[in-house]
Amino acid sequence: AVVSTQSTGEQGAVVPASPENGEWIPTKEWVATWRKKLPLQTIMRLLQVLVPQVEKICIDKNLTDESEIITFLQNGTLVGLLPVPHPILMRKYQPNSATSVWFRRYMWGLVFLRNTSP
Repeated sequence: AVVSTQSTGEQGAVVPASPENGEWIPTKEWVATWRKKLPLQTIMRLLQVLVPQVEKICIDKNLTDESEIITFLQNGTLVGLLPVPHPILMRKYQPNSATSVWFRRYMWGLVFLRNTSP
């Protein structure tokens, strides 16, 4: 859903969004509830390492153009910064009634589609 912070009144005047206008306004409590659920650990770790490096490059070289910073970020490596991914768990296929029904329906669907005239 799109949330606007302003709406247009009868005469074309801009009216701030408010509960009185029937529009939803996010609250600090609402943001706090969903922010806790976001997986931001990896991004925060990345920023903790890269922000000081980028600031140092900008100060040392007196940069105002972003092209050298982009080159630095493109040529850098994240090895050692990010957590090691979980190992891939290999499982053998174990047939059951649900997968059997799905596979049967899938195959009959393919047979039907291949035999219909275009």
